[in-house]
Amino acid sequence: MDIHALHPLFAAEVTGLDLAGPLDAPVLEVLHDAFLEHAVLLFRGQHLGAVAQGDFARRLAALEAPLLDRRSLLLPPLLRIVAGAMPGELPPADRAWHADHTHEAEPSLACIAHATGATVPGGTIGFADQRAALANLPPALRRRVEDLRAEHRHAGRLAEHPVVRSHPVSGEPSLFVNPGFTTRILNLPAAESERLLAALFAAATAPRVTWTHDWAPGDLLLWDNRAVLHTGTPEDSAAGILQRTRIEGDRPLGLRALEMPWVVAG
Repeated sequence: MDIHALHPLFAAEVTGLDLAGPLDAPVLEVLHDAFLEHAVLLFRGQHLGAVAQGDFARRLAALEAPLLDRRSLLLPPLLRIVAGAMPGELPPADRAWHADHTHEAEPSLACIAHATGATVPGGTIGFADQRAALANLPPALRRRVEDLRAEHRHAGRLAEHPVVRSHPVSGEPSLFVNPGFTTRILNLPAAESERLLAALFAAATAPRVTWTHDWAPGDLLLWDNRAVLHTGTPEDSAAGILQRTRIEGDRPLGLRALEMPWVVAG
């Protein structure tokens, strides 16, 4: 097994590994470390059925759950595995950059997409590193948004999340707004919220923090929904084109949660 970078900031390709075969604990641990470091992993020439893909997701979740830092003494969460796309989960085509399910209280933790058929969905998929997006903000703007919260809304669902979140395993901060689902910054006048979101969306999807992959049959992508945005189109969920699996159950926490654990612990 070899891992080599696909972009200077994030994304890597894993070669020499058949995900349909047996994966021992050391291999899974290396994959999980690479997942945390690179946020997007590409595996080519894979042939997983839905059951095998779900088993791979469950084994990753078994590694992830004990590491999640909920800033409390609560037991690690049980992470749900969800197969397939749900109707209405994708944003409008003109707002395609998004992280999955940020309009829920607990957005998706990680996502897997596998091109199983002879055709591929829309040709490409894009990713944007939100750790780098945050790092690229002007210092004054970054300080301003670190304590703000935003509303995420879609298909009748509504959630509020920190504009800057702390990764529960690595501790890395990242921008956590997206054009697909983030509708306003809380406690700001509408015009100011709109201007601020426009600046943040531009930073979140700037060319220097993005990477685009051209789909080929057999490609499998695993990404950290807490650290990257991705593009999506309605064709992504078409039957026989993409086989999708998500690991659910990670609640975003802001940077100040590190300083005030009793807020979460109660």
